[in-house]
Amino acid sequence: MFEKKTFCSGAAFVPIEGGLEEDDGWIIAFVHNEDTNISEVHIIDAKKFSGEVVTKITMPRRVPYGFHGAFMQISFQAQEHNSVYHQQTP
Repeated sequence: MFEKKTFCSGAAFVPIEGGLEEDDGWIIAFVHNEDTNISEVHIIDAKKFSGEVVTKITMPRRVPYGFHGAFMQISFQAQEHNSVYHQQTP
């Protein structure tokens, strides 16, 4: 799946909304090529894990090993935005 001297870190599973099976979704991973010094985000169909990558997004800068993120549904983000912790005082 990965080219020579290419390494992956920070993989996360993002489920398909309404998915019925445990692999209904995507794997999103940060990938770095040591030869070219290019970092990318790879989106992989979890049902076809050993197949072709769905898409690759080239990052404008090097993403360090160990970097990770969280992926939340928009509805969850809206709830967090409206929570007591994010409300401004008058």
